[in-house]
Amino acid sequence: MRKRAAFIGTMVLTLGAGFMLGQVGKANTNPVPGSADDPIVTKSYVDSKLAGIGAGAGSGSAATGGFTVLEMQQGQTLKASSAAGLEIIVRSGSVTAIQGQLGGLANVTTGQDMSGGAQVPLNHLIILARNDGRGIKINSAGITYVLVRGAYSIQ
Repeated sequence: MRKRAAFIGTMVLTLGAGFMLGQVGKANTNPVPGSADDPIVTKSYVDSKLAGIGAGAGSGSAATGGFTVLEMQQGQTLKASSAAGLEIIVRSGSVTAIQGQLGGLANVTTGQDMSGGAQVPLNHLIILARNDGRGIKINSAGITYVLVRGAYSIQ
């Protein structure tokens, strides 16, 4: 009985010592910030991610930049010339919508679809989603100002 108690005591001490040594050994490792070994987000991890975001700042293309101001005359038409579509804002004058083969113009200011012949309201963002013939026609005499973003053609 005494040998058995000594054996169990020795086993418990051996397992306890092994467990403690394992924890001490693990404490000396340097986990990679943000990895599964270091689930706490550190300042260095946040700094590295912010530096990556800043590296892409200022990129883009001129086609997705600001609007271009067009001065249009009576009788001219403005249509999208690429499949990417066109955004327009009529700033002055009288303008009517030209419906394409696959639908009308999207007035995103009011959330409505404009069919052919409809009066285009001033200062509303209009999207010509395709280059299937849809566009606008200038009706008023004098200069009509139109803001455009995207590839277009004037006829």
